[in-house]
Amino acid sequence: MDQVEKLLDEVYAGRERLTRDEIHHHAVAVGASAEVVDAVEALPEGEYAYDEASEAIAQLGTQDAGSSSPTGGVPAEELDDADLSRELRHLHETRDDTFRHGAPQAVLNHDKRTEELEAEYLRRFPDRAVDPRRLRPAETPD
Repeated sequence: MDQVEKLLDEVYAGRERLTRDEIHHHAVAVGASAEVVDAVEALPEGEYAYDEASEAIAQLGTQDAGSSSPTGGVPAEELDDADLSRELRHLHETRDDTFRHGAPQAVLNHDKRTEELEAEYLRRFPDRAVDPRRLRPAETPD
């Protein structure tokens, strides 16, 4: 993946360690391909040196294609509860940046992954706690 190496060369210039989110933000800002953005999004949350990020992305790329979600990453049903919550939190944190600055394919992938993870969350937690302050009276037609 020469595109990944080029991205990493750019983002790591003069820096030793970066978080996955910093790498992702740069990938979106420079208009990296959806494949590259997806590869970065598939990284586990954390901080990486250049060689660690490069190796992790390479390993993700060599995994069995049948074991990944159509939107990139681990299929929602295979995530444990903590990872599902973490992935949802990350998607919600990156939504505005992806929507405003992402390539159309990145926005589409973000939408699909969010839908996939939210559906799985609701399937697992149908009786989740609902804040009564978030409820509104039902509107009645006139």
